[in-house]
Amino acid sequence: MSKVALNAYTRILAQKYPSWSINCVNPGWVQTDMTDHMGILTAEEGARGPVMLALLDGLSGCFFDQKELSTF
Repeated sequence: MSKVALNAYTRILAQKYPSWSINCVNPGWVQTDMTDHMGILTAEEGARGPVMLALLDGLSGCFFDQKELSTF
């Protein structure tokens, strides 16, 4: 799925389910099997953004680059 489509779907779902917190996050280049462990972030560092979003209240339909709110 393209990033543009994922961002659009995030906004659509956020509007469809206003009582839910629906966001999209890019965790960064994380040391995983997918990156052949060449990433610059540890798994713990890469998880900080998604965990922050899971615990965040009131913000929905947004895109985050790691822990920073980003524009589409």
